Amino acid sequence: MHDRSVEKARWLRDLRRFLPLRSQFVLSGNTRDLQMHEIVPGEVTAAPLSRVLPDVLKAAGYAQIAWFDVLNGFRDIEPGDGSCLTRLGLMPTGGAAAGGIDLLSTTLERHVTADGQPSALIVDFASRLVARNDALSPAEHQLFSRALILSHAARARPAGDKRLPFFNTVVWIVDKEGDLPDWFLIGNPKIRHIPIGRPDHLARKSMIRSLVRGLPGAQDAEQSELEKCTQAFVDETEGLLLLDVSAVAQLARSEGVQFDRIGDAVRRFKVGVTEDPWRKISRDKISSGEEFVRRRVKGQSHAVTHMLDIVKRAVTGIGQSPRGGRPRGVVFLAGPTGVGKTELAKTITSLLFGDESAYIRFDMSEFSAEHSDQRLIGAPPGYIGYDVGGELTNAIREKPFSVVLFDEIEKAHPRILDKFLQVLDDGVLTS
Repeated sequence: MHDRSVEKARWLRDLRRFLPLRSQFVLSGNTRDLQMHEIVPGEVTAAPLSRVLPDVLKAAGYAQIAWFDVLNGFRDIEPGDGSCLTRLGLMPTGGAAAGGIDLLSTTLERHVTADGQPSALIVDFASRLVARNDALSPAEHQLFSRALILSHAARARPAGDKRLPFFNTVVWIVDKEGDLPDWFLIGNPKIRHIPIGRPDHLARKSMIRSLVRGLPGAQDAEQSELEKCTQAFVDETEGLLLLDVSAVAQLARSEGVQFDRIGDAVRRFKVGVTEDPWRKISRDKISSGEEFVRRRVKGQSHAVTHMLDIVKRAVTGIGQSPRGGRPRGVVFLAGPTGVGKTELAKTITSLLFGDESAYIRFDMSEFSAEHSDQRLIGAPPGYIGYDVGGELTNAIREKPFSVVLFDEIEKAHPRILDKFLQVLDDGVLTS
């Protein structure tokens, strides 16, 4: 795709800037996603890191690039004829050579101290080199001790026509920074940690522009309609990876979702619901909702009127966030016991979904203890029940379209109420 508006990602700019200054790099974060990559000036495409990183290093002036992971051993990426591996003392077959952590340790030293043209060694899935970060095996300890010493011993030397300084660079690709031993990475001035962030709206928009053209119905659409679809697609995929965005487009093509209904494909990808329950709700039923409600809730005309206004806005979509993240409606019902607060919530549920039991109810008097918020979102890492999730997050995952009733919320611990700010504002709560 052609797009001159896309700036190189921050991690790419940092890597290029520090290549002459640091001998080793640690890339962490969104390493398994697609990355926006300028293959030629003005032409940008989405490619995996395994393609982008060698291209960047080659463009920077590295003549030889080797790749290692614990499953496949060593591969010669550039020039690809095995000469890079031979130079490292390996015996390649078809441009590849088997090897484990012990061989990586010895090869690392040969690589860093090698003469000749500048080279790079990329260690992928480096998080899997260590079984337990706080109890390294002898082989693991030797590997990172050697890497630590080599990071300080490495010296840059001039290479290429411009005689620019080059190290024989080592790049570690990890899931998160803490996967490597602290004593190896933290406070080491010879190693640069570069986080790879999730794609922003510019990266998603650059990719989506080309994806939109392949959606059902887009071939005969006007340019203005395609731009509108592109913007909607970008807004709906806030927080998703580029791999997810590509998967949404594939889902739309496979299920015949028209380009102007791309929000349906995003919803199906996120929550697995084919039909939008909001579109099934009868407008006539809602317009005559006051009569339906007053058959069950006597009096409370002020509360009923305001509740029905919120329901009408929810069904019609008026006033909704373009990103679609917020709850369709948020209501606080206040009053003494027995005036119909819970009954009104049940009645609205019945009006929307045809079943008054279709709501998710939490008796907040059960959440009066300080740490009871863990019941809603799950226990923190390292505690019993961490892998189970929270009662609220699990319930919403099972029934993404529902009415959630927090009964007697004033009896909950104040710490619980802090959790609702992000729920009411962005519709986000992570277990």
